[in-house]
Amino acid sequence: MARIKASVLRDFVTPEESDEESSHGSQREDSIIRDFLAPSGWGREASAAAKAAFLPDVAPVKEGNGRGRGATLIDAFRVNPSRACGGDFLSLKAPKARKESRKFPSSVELFKGTRATLIAGISAMNGNREKRKAFPLAIVHTDGETFAPNLIEWCILDLGVLVNPEKIVNGEDWATWVDVPVKPWNDRARGAGGSPASVWVSFLRRERAGVSKKGVVLYSFTPDPLGEYVSLNTTVSKRSGHRFIAGSPEDFARDVDAATVLR
Repeated sequence: MARIKASVLRDFVTPEESDEESSHGSQREDSIIRDFLAPSGWGREASAAAKAAFLPDVAPVKEGNGRGRGATLIDAFRVNPSRACGGDFLSLKAPKARKESRKFPSSVELFKGTRATLIAGISAMNGNREKRKAFPLAIVHTDGETFAPNLIEWCILDLGVLVNPEKIVNGEDWATWVDVPVKPWNDRARGAGGSPASVWVSFLRRERAGVSKKGVVLYSFTPDPLGEYVSLNTTVSKRSGHRFIAGSPEDFARDVDAATVLR
């Protein structure tokens, strides 16, 4: 895998942050990176060269509130010219607790976008894994405010391993798409037991859902077996065997650092 010069890795502009709270979760992820991972060298943004090397053919995206957030699937980056693709990459998810029960969901959405984008992403992740390039996924539970979260617990997996066809669990033999199980569009509610598949996709139809106060078009996504959009999800239920760990911010940062190398 290619090495990239430090000057190229650091040659990008960081978009301005907005203090207008959004509903899509990226600002809570921003706060987690800033408060718990920045001392270890992590940041939200990555240079175009690093993103292209790590996830070729996956286009950069923006996530609203006037700021960019880099390539799809990548939520944090740490410059390290001595490592392939110019450093370490992290997928970070911070799901909200349910209002009624205050419990966190057992399924986590990892991606939502077009079929073509996810095909490119899975292909890139499979290639990176085969070359022993880690892609840690940190699922973090917090309370507190969006811009001042309190760390509760975390679970760290590897996204490339999750989508590895040899590692995927498909307990009810669902049909597959690019080797990933497809959740039946009318599947029953699974509850706390979680999904019988370790990772799965759902096909969606995107529809216009009005316009925001700032004039931005809003969209909703409806299950549709023929839809051109797709979500990628995983489960962290008890059935999955994954476990959350509680500890200090320093413990969390050390666990993230350790996950940047495939064991």
